[in-house]
Amino acid sequence: MLLLRPFHATLVAALALACSWAQAAANAHEAPPAAVLKASQALAFTPQASGTPASLTQLETWARTQAPAARLAQTEVAVAEQRSAFAEARQGAQLFGGAALDNTREAVTDSLSRDYRRAQLEVGVRWPLLGSRAAQQRDVREADEALTKSRIQRLQVDHEAVQSVRRAYVRHLRSNQRARITQAFLQPRSGVEDQLLRRRQAGVLLEADRLELIQLFDSVQAAYDSQDTAQQLASADLSRLTGQARLTVETREPLWPQACLAPQFVATQGDQHPAVRLAQLDVDASLRRQEQAHLEGVDASLSVAQSVSRDLGGQPGHSTRVGVNFSVPLQWRAQRDAALARAQRDSDRAQALLLLRRSEFEASSQQALANYRLRSREVTSYALRQRAALETVRVARLRVDAFDGDGYSKLLTARYALYQAAMQTVDGAERRDLAALEVLSLGGDCPLESPESAPAPLDPLTATLTALTADTADAVSTAQIQIQIQIQTQAGLGWYVWQAQALLDQPERLQDIPVGSQRLLLSFTAAQLRALSQPGGLAQLNAFAARAHALHLRIDLLLGDPAWVLPKERPQLLALIDTLRDLPFDGLHLDLERSQLPASQQRRWETYLFDTLRAVRSRTQWPMALTTHYRELRDPAFARQLHAAGVSELVAMVYVNNPERTATIVRPLLQAPSGLRLWVAQSIERALPSPESSFNAGRAASLQRWRNLMHQLAPVPGFAGIVVQSLEDYREARP
Repeated sequence: MLLLRPFHATLVAALALACSWAQAAANAHEAPPAAVLKASQALAFTPQASGTPASLTQLETWARTQAPAARLAQTEVAVAEQRSAFAEARQGAQLFGGAALDNTREAVTDSLSRDYRRAQLEVGVRWPLLGSRAAQQRDVREADEALTKSRIQRLQVDHEAVQSVRRAYVRHLRSNQRARITQAFLQPRSGVEDQLLRRRQAGVLLEADRLELIQLFDSVQAAYDSQDTAQQLASADLSRLTGQARLTVETREPLWPQACLAPQFVATQGDQHPAVRLAQLDVDASLRRQEQAHLEGVDASLSVAQSVSRDLGGQPGHSTRVGVNFSVPLQWRAQRDAALARAQRDSDRAQALLLLRRSEFEASSQQALANYRLRSREVTSYALRQRAALETVRVARLRVDAFDGDGYSKLLTARYALYQAAMQTVDGAERRDLAALEVLSLGGDCPLESPESAPAPLDPLTATLTALTADTADAVSTAQIQIQIQIQTQAGLGWYVWQAQALLDQPERLQDIPVGSQRLLLSFTAAQLRALSQPGGLAQLNAFAARAHALHLRIDLLLGDPAWVLPKERPQLLALIDTLRDLPFDGLHLDLERSQLPASQQRRWETYLFDTLRAVRSRTQWPMALTTHYRELRDPAFARQLHAAGVSELVAMVYVNNPERTATIVRPLLQAPSGLRLWVAQSIERALPSPESSFNAGRAASLQRWRNLMHQLAPVPGFAGIVVQSLEDYREARP
């Protein structure tokens, strides 16, 4: 009896611990979890705070917690957490016990028996072994796997809620823009109808023509009603997704994260995509099940029990028992082989599903990226068409009185053509934005670029709205109709072309310009410029411009003489611009560098430069750009003064043949004011040494370096792309 006392103490402690485990399991099963309570409390709609309209960033934040699917996913995660905790509490040792009251007649001899009544109480602890223990671990593991899956699905639902809000925001924004365009077209309707009636009565307009022109307003009115309905539906979607009963949304151009739209970034997101991650979890789970399949059907346990008994009317007794129980199927080997084969098939199926999900992601990413590139190019094409329509309206206003009734009809027809072109531009922008969202849906969490601090971009429809609402007697200036609809902000390549006339003579060489190029800076000699102003040269330039625009290439006139900044030489530049202002260039690019002036004149270069730029701005409505050394941009005030003088684009010469070093130099310079875009000039000139030029590396390696640099700088606001010096040297480099 004395020997059993230490064992009794150990057994009592084990029993107390088992009781605490059992109580914890009961509490975990019955108590309402705090996470579930918090999730249920978040189901109610929350009113929008009064004040300014909600930004897209605020809408995304609300959607992560208030979208119906997001709220359901929150609850499912909370439920999975409690199931995991319950499975964890159920594993390990189990407490068992029992009580009995026996009324017994027991034979002592053939003729003698003993009658007695006995009360018995037994308490013990049982530990599962082998297959029984593996079954408990499997339950815990499956609960943990379910929890992990629910969390991944929660992230996926949050991501999809954000994308849904972005799509609804795009529809709301573009519907608003289309409604503004239709309103601008319809605004002068009553006056136009009166004017048409007077012209009909005066005999300068046919009745059929008058009715046809009035019908234009009827068709636009129907379009307005449609856009108003579309905007209301988009607002209703935003309210539903964000849980805001009364929602006011701002109309700001979305700033999509350009780094997340790069093919290199999308290619790295395959293993992080929710569908792929869930398939990978199934693969890992099947491998773990395969490891323990050989224990299938084999149950065993170890138990320790203590019992006490008392004969009623007699002496008490007790017993201590240690036991091992096991159960093995008679066909254990066949059952084990079947379990192993089943686990192997599950593993094969999971592996096949993982390969399928990865291939689906790759196919989806390729299709989404191709669609985004296509839609982005369409925007440029629509912008050019809208620019042409704006110019047509301007010309029609100037000629309205010269052609009497026919001129007025042409003006109204031109207004309708401008309306259609503007609607196409907005439609293209919407398709481009939705294509961008398809790409963003493939990646992880890609927040908007500086959503709160970035200033609202210029309204690209201002010129169109002005042209549509202007009185028929007013002329719309070229400044008002200047194209500002460069909705696409993806960085691209530009090229200095110092022998531009050779390119005009062989326009088929445009096909050889590398993919991703966006602009050409064309330089001509004085004699060549004079020839371009003649009918033959102008026709050649018009044909070349049409071909370049069809390839989505912008062509700028490049003028480069550093002496033009000097007061005595400036009139020569202005006179030249006066003779060239009607040529079909998309912009004017000036190459005016301080270092090319005599040392005695460099000190006042900035003053001369700003005076020259302001004078040029007063003579032409072309967008104006400037090339200068990057050292000039170290002072942020310099860029602000350039922008104030009329410069909209700036090319910083950074002849460093190392993308990482170039990016380090350029990033501090990208602090220009809103509306001033910065390009970085790189060199492939044969005459420069290798640290400054990539000529010795060849064309393919140079393109890779420049694209690497664009990828590094793409996330920085204000960065426009790379301009290469020059196209002629690029063609002479080895492949």
